[in-house]
Amino acid sequence: MKETSATVYQEDEVRKFYISEFSFDDGEYEIIFNIIDISFVYETITVAITRAGRISQDMFPLLRDKNGKLYFEFGMFYENKISVDDFKEVL
Repeated sequence: MKETSATVYQEDEVRKFYISEFSFDDGEYEIIFNIIDISFVYETITVAITRAGRISQDMFPLLRDKNGKLYFEFGMFYENKISVDDFKEVL
């Protein structure tokens, strides 16, 4: 299979977010998101969610705002926009 520049770009973008974490306070608990996978082909993001000592995994649609920044919506009514750029690499 021949790699195109688009394929290489997408792989580099995924590597940029690998092992990234974001902390979010929902008013009741601190919620920690860890990126497990980003698929630019299917436009999804899979994250591990740690809340109140429990860990779960969920997949969300990966969206872009009017400035082209990636985000996903989280919450009971998807009222919170979680920007992928806010995630920090953890070692």
